[in-house]
Amino acid sequence: MPSYSVTHTTSYRHNAFASAAWQAVHLQPRNETVQHCDSFELQVSPHPMDLTSRFDYFGNKQHIFTLHEPHQELTVTSRSVVTRDEPFLPMAGLTPSMADIPALVQQAVTESDFTLQQYLHASPLVPLLPEARALADELGEGLGPDIPVMTWLAIIGERFGEAFTFDREATRISTPMAQVLVERRGVCQDFAHLLISCLRQLGLPVAYVSGYLLTKPPAGQPRLIGADASHAWVSVFIPGTGWVDYDPTNSCFAGASHIVVARGRDFFDVSPVNGLFSGGGEHTLETGVTVEEVE
Repeated sequence: MPSYSVTHTTSYRHNAFASAAWQAVHLQPRNETVQHCDSFELQVSPHPMDLTSRFDYFGNKQHIFTLHEPHQELTVTSRSVVTRDEPFLPMAGLTPSMADIPALVQQAVTESDFTLQQYLHASPLVPLLPEARALADELGEGLGPDIPVMTWLAIIGERFGEAFTFDREATRISTPMAQVLVERRGVCQDFAHLLISCLRQLGLPVAYVSGYLLTKPPAGQPRLIGADASHAWVSVFIPGTGWVDYDPTNSCFAGASHIVVARGRDFFDVSPVNGLFSGGGEHTLETGVTVEEVE
């Protein structure tokens, strides 16, 4: 199983002194079936007196701290070592057809896991726009209802990648999904939110996944988009199989190099660093991520 070393640094710089800060972070990689966080260290400067941690509603490790020391700069650095194997992918022919999905999902919700319901509806950053439903129909054009859901997901994911262009300058965190739909440009967060809206409107429970991506391209080939950076993709619940992760930015199912940090309904639930400041005036935010394979 490959192991990875991840360093993630977030720095806030204010143009005046902030008297206090309240922050909650999702930076510790999850322990899952094919992934284990071997070590984790969180460093905050200036050092807070009350750094604590907990598991949030979605099972993600969350660290919380308050800072009462006047400061103009706040830096949060996490260092992780993660071991991750290649996820299991079911044979497409063993997954249900798209025609059977609505009834099977409803059965799963009522008989085994009611929490799936929250992944079927709109969430704070994923409105169920009619335009997204139209996009879902466009991506699925020509695919019959009897197609296995894994085959269907691979095809529409490929078509999604052809229809949208990765552009770091096109959007910000606050950019609405409607704008991404019109301009067909954005970053991994935009593509994850948009694909979630498409799939939820077709009756599939879909979650948002935040994490990191490291790739080793073939000789002479470029690295995949999102390499050595915070990354985002989606996780689709398939009845009879479970959750399957798909990366719409790179048109592929998540592999051993997709390191999972947190899962939720959308970015709002799993923001790496989120909080409030008292004072400080305007601030700038800088982030940096380094992902390296450990020999």
